[in-house]
Amino acid sequence: MILGVLGSGRRGNGARLLAEILAGAREAGAGDTRTRELGELSFRGCVGCGACRAGADGCVQRDDLTPVLADTAAARALVLVAPNYYGYASGLFKSYLDRWYGFRDADRRLRVPAGRNALLVLTQGNPDAGAYPWTRDSLLKTLAGYGLRPRAWVAAGLEGPDAAAHRPDLIAEAR
Repeated sequence: MILGVLGSGRRGNGARLLAEILAGAREAGAGDTRTRELGELSFRGCVGCGACRAGADGCVQRDDLTPVLADTAAARALVLVAPNYYGYASGLFKSYLDRWYGFRDADRRLRVPAGRNALLVLTQGNPDAGAYPWTRDSLLKTLAGYGLRPRAWVAAGLEGPDAAAHRPDLIAEAR
């Protein structure tokens, strides 16, 4: 299964691009895809309890993010979409990533398969795709640290929640 995670609080540009990416993957024969929208869930980020590193087999918080984390661990590939707000990914997306702490055991060994592909999609209003290299690079480093083979796509110049719908170039690139 290819898992798409939307890290925005609203259905807008990221949702549109994620839908196109997953549709293109299915058309190319990728098989099953699943979408999880963080904005529809009630959850907290990592609370630093340490239980995941002190004997538990993962994050011990039980909330709406629990099945998303299970899907994240089981997916054969990930498409992670987040809006860039004020120079970094949304708080929802960051809270999701913080819960990945439980994907390592007490000896920092991965509990999830290494070598899986991941596409990080950052949407932003700024028309300069290279405006926030630290954001892209920081997130790519985090994903690689969890054994993923990540690459990034910055979908720039998306002012307003439905701007992607009027950008056939981005829709085609997403496919």
